[in-house]
Amino acid sequence: MLKASLGFMFSHGFRARSQPGHHIAIIEFVRQHIDRKYAGLLTVLDRLRRKRNLALYDDTGFVSHHDAEQALEAARDYLEVIRGGRHARKP
Repeated sequence: MLKASLGFMFSHGFRARSQPGHHIAIIEFVRQHIDRKYAGLLTVLDRLRRKRNLALYDDTGFVSHHDAEQALEAARDYLEVIRGGRHARKP
């Protein structure tokens, strides 16, 4: 989902700097550019970002099989929105 978000950002002519907090900046960019009805997917993305950080950088981080299955389902939905062009923010 982060890579798709990064691609979405690139497709709008923007780049994220590779520095601490850049994943948050990517999510915020997408939040500003997609329809509000997909806000729930961005909430899932942010929660997954936090779990990823715990799993990678904290000895106590753990991702269960159930969490992974839910993440895959959310990623499929998210990619469908980003790829399908249904993301445009409405005024």
